[in-house]
Amino acid sequence: MYNEIRPRQVQKDTFKKSKMWPLKEKLKGTLIVPIALVVFLIPFSMLVGWNLLTAILFWFFIVPAVALYLPNKVSRNKGHLLETLSGLIIFYGFMVFMIYDHFKTDLFQIMIVSCFVNLVLVSLINWAGRKMQTQ
Repeated sequence: MYNEIRPRQVQKDTFKKSKMWPLKEKLKGTLIVPIALVVFLIPFSMLVGWNLLTAILFWFFIVPAVALYLPNKVSRNKGHLLETLSGLIIFYGFMVFMIYDHFKTDLFQIMIVSCFVNLVLVSLINWAGRKMQTQ
């Protein structure tokens, strides 16, 4: 009676051993970035509004901080560079699609410049973190 294996335990264990488990973790780490950034963006734009200072604050400080922090907390994978970069690309692609009518404004140009700066910055921070872990 005590040696019986419950079907629920077998399914849970076989799922963790399957090849889909790392994919699910990477998907969680990737999708948390654009979802969380949209969650930050909506109240930020409604409560604070957009001017030059708030645009620089959001696009150059909040976006990379959230993109670096959340995949580490959500995903169990060790290397989060691919998850973070793909999440940022999804977020920026969504933003360009949503506000492409305003491509001549300064705020749009700040967003586009921050895309390239944040992709490089996140890559450098991840690379430096890996170098510090190996020493």
